[in-house]
Amino acid sequence: MTENHRKIKFEKQLLLNFIRDVKKQFPKKAYGYFLSTEPAGEPSEYIIMQEDVRGSFLDYFSSYGNYYKDHDDAGFLTSPEETIKIEKYIRQNKFFKVGVFHSHQRHPAILARVDVDLHPSSSVWHLLISLRTLEYPQIRVFEVSPDKQVKEIKIELAEQEDQNEASYTFY
Repeated sequence: MTENHRKIKFEKQLLLNFIRDVKKQFPKKAYGYFLSTEPAGEPSEYIIMQEDVRGSFLDYFSSYGNYYKDHDDAGFLTSPEETIKIEKYIRQNKFFKVGVFHSHQRHPAILARVDVDLHPSSSVWHLLISLRTLEYPQIRVFEVSPDKQVKEIKIELAEQEDQNEASYTFY
């Protein structure tokens, strides 16, 4: 992993709400998207996916090692139906995907080989939230280049101007 001077600006309340909602999912894995009203813009909303069909792809995940056989809650793959529903929501509301995220229960916030291989696009960053110490979640953000090079991105917090609760969506 190489050094990166890029920063992602998060409204503080959005990030606090995100942490709260991911912790509510625990011990279930959380996975989803951060959205913006501009391409490559600051995140203004997030979506936490609910339908996990990873079990039907166990052979694929197992190709990364026995960890996925030993832990039936490891990995996440959303259903095609939920994916379509999310895509419609994003398009109807003129949002852009700027980041993808997932949680770890047992590991620090690091990108594993499977995370890099399944990262959806170099146009979005990847946020990991580790809940192995639930009271003190660890958050790190990475970018993954088309040639699968990983760089960490710094997080910059900003106070929200209107002080209304940040936006989030559950499906």
